[in-house]
Amino acid sequence: MLESTPFFLRLAIDRHPLIVTPDTPVSEVIVLMSQVKSSCAIVVKADQILGIFTERDVVKLTAQTGDLEKESFTKAFSKQPISALMTPRPFILPEEHLPNLVTLLDLLRQKQIRHLPIVDPDEKLLGTITYQSIREIIQPADWMLLRRVVEVMNPNVITASPSASVLELATLMSIHRVSCVAIAQNRHATDSMRTPELPPMLIPIGIVTERDILQLQALELNLRKLTAAEVMSSPLLRVQPTDCLWTAHQLMREYRVRRLIVAGEGDCLEGIITQTSLLQGCTPIEMDAAIAPLQGLVEERTTELQQANEQLRREILEREHTEAALRLSEARLAGILDSADDAIISIDEIQRIQLFNQGAEKIFGYSATEVMGQPLDLLLPENLRQKHRQYIGHFGHTPEVSRTMGTRSQVFGRRKDGSQFPAEASISKLEVGSERLFTVILRDITSRVVAQEALQLQLERERVMSAMGDRIRSSLNLKEILNTTVAEVRQFLNTDRVIIYRFHPDWSGKVVVESCSNGVREILNLTILDPCFRETHAQLYKKGRLKATADIYTESISPCHRDLLAQFQVKANLVVPILLNEDFQSNSEEDWVENSSGDNNQLWGLLIAHHCQCPRQWQNWETDFLQELATQVAIAIQQSTLFEQLQAANQELYRLASLDGLTQVANRRCFDEFMNQEWQRGTQDPLSLILCDIDYFKPYNDTYGHQAGDECLQRVAAAIRHCINPKVELIARYGGEEFAAVLPNTTLKKALELAERLRTQVAGLQILHAQSQVNPYITMSLGVATLIPSPKTSPTQLIGNADEALYVAKAGGRNRVVCA
Repeated sequence: MLESTPFFLRLAIDRHPLIVTPDTPVSEVIVLMSQVKSSCAIVVKADQILGIFTERDVVKLTAQTGDLEKESFTKAFSKQPISALMTPRPFILPEEHLPNLVTLLDLLRQKQIRHLPIVDPDEKLLGTITYQSIREIIQPADWMLLRRVVEVMNPNVITASPSASVLELATLMSIHRVSCVAIAQNRHATDSMRTPELPPMLIPIGIVTERDILQLQALELNLRKLTAAEVMSSPLLRVQPTDCLWTAHQLMREYRVRRLIVAGEGDCLEGIITQTSLLQGCTPIEMDAAIAPLQGLVEERTTELQQANEQLRREILEREHTEAALRLSEARLAGILDSADDAIISIDEIQRIQLFNQGAEKIFGYSATEVMGQPLDLLLPENLRQKHRQYIGHFGHTPEVSRTMGTRSQVFGRRKDGSQFPAEASISKLEVGSERLFTVILRDITSRVVAQEALQLQLERERVMSAMGDRIRSSLNLKEILNTTVAEVRQFLNTDRVIIYRFHPDWSGKVVVESCSNGVREILNLTILDPCFRETHAQLYKKGRLKATADIYTESISPCHRDLLAQFQVKANLVVPILLNEDFQSNSEEDWVENSSGDNNQLWGLLIAHHCQCPRQWQNWETDFLQELATQVAIAIQQSTLFEQLQAANQELYRLASLDGLTQVANRRCFDEFMNQEWQRGTQDPLSLILCDIDYFKPYNDTYGHQAGDECLQRVAAAIRHCINPKVELIARYGGEEFAAVLPNTTLKKALELAERLRTQVAGLQILHAQSQVNPYITMSLGVATLIPSPKTSPTQLIGNADEALYVAKAGGRNRVVCA
């Protein structure tokens, strides 16, 4: 008997359901459901369940928003939180209150739900139970082996034609509250049986489910333009009304599907069986009442089968002589469904077309009469014909009966009009006696490839933008950032030249960055003046204008601008402005163009893509991409400019901190740093120091005043500064009237010569000094010392030696040079 204890039902709990927060956008929830193949998402906040969002809700939204044309479904709901569209306060069940299986199934039917959240005593989510999770834990049971599909199937199947749009399918699901729509075609009975009263038979050829709608919305495809034939699951998994429920259960488990089409004689649609209807057969009353008669029925049918087997054994001998002809006939007829949208083509061993269904006619554009008996090369691109012949020949000698084509390279077909299209195909073979037949089932996947290429393009676009952002965040080298950017953009857009053009104040400009392909004229660092720009375009670009020119010779542009573009081999171009933020400040007029119109945006330059080989129709995504990139370029420019300003300010601060404010020579702090730096070089070269003291400077101040004293210091500092090499030597104000000259790699002899030149230079100023006891003019006493820096010596020792020499010079009568 079927195990139905609460412990058994705990095995049916999906412990890893899809969980989202209330503020998650609806579009993101749809994508997540598609990616993890979940039929629902549980909305949780602070461990409490707020609501539930299911595939049926997606279908309902699709039907309600069917008039959206200008934006995709997911974009329409990209800003709407899931809390606005979820089913609030769903029915929940504590795990400790799990009933038996029969009671649980009755509960699901009563509440009319397909997803049951299971919680702990604190109402925290533990998982979900669905019809699918229940079915997956059901073990073989007598009632499933004995009951037939016809007993539980739903004969009222919602159907649609292959040409119906996916939006119409979603509307049908929403109106009828069903999880799928069967795609079917009408087929009349044979001529001998056709009557006006006998309606045409519905032949199922595919199925579209709620999950299909969810995945299509996640891919942002246009459901109004997509047809059922393009998205339906085909070929179908079918069961017959007389099959047992165990057969249906095994098919659902093996192929991971939640519903099966029930087809009767002649593949006629009779109903549908789902997980729900499968489990509805599991009621105690029905099982108890059905087991005994079903067991009798099994015995009766066993006897019938034994009799039938005996009859078949007797008929085998009679059928052997017709077996070969029958197999050939079945091979020719197998898979030929004129209503199928897929192309079904059979060829013989020499690859001549023997079968060509209506699906093939629609895809290739040929009628069956045009291609019957023709070589298969007619349907193949010329460059693939030889390769395809070899493929068929190799497959014919392998033990495989069927295989999928295109696993190593994509399959392409050729239409009657010569156009090519991508396809997916499978091939099978059948040998009847000495004859071998090959059958190909082919589907046009152009729309799928277009969607994949669009997705790949979007990913690549996001990669380029992300790389640009990373470079801006990680580097302050503007030239490197811009050069890498234009190179990647040119490669991504597959165009001939990409430049960044910077304006001058007079609206001329210079190409500051360029990436171009081989054979295209380079215009890097070229200064360009477009006389038409200021009058016609400047104000428009300041306001964010984008300009896409597909052909400079056919579109309406000024003659002077057309002539300018022609000089640079341009056939088509795409231009977006680089606008600096209104808060951006610059110290240089050349860093921005004055906004004469009063607009806030500052037009720094243009980001331009040139196509030089031929005209080009620019796509909207290319314009959007270049515009986004121009914004990133503007950020990089502002960031780099601000950094340069910061560096300049820091350098100016350092200069001010290192200079003596009065004499404009290095101060004592800078002198100490320079001495220590030179001492630590360890070059074994001599380092000389000259200490200079203005003679009798205090009496000069007392006589002429401090203002004259300051002027005297300034003139003396200027005189001695001109006597040294500022690139390697240093003049510093050492004290009040004292100066010091640090002379790297200078011998004592050269230092004495320089000291004498300093003394003479100051004396030559002839600054009157009536209180001097050695000369009527300002003079200087100088002490010179030289040491070779080593770990055993120090700057203090050198300074001390020079100071002693200075003391000797002053004691010896001043206005002289003395060495230590």
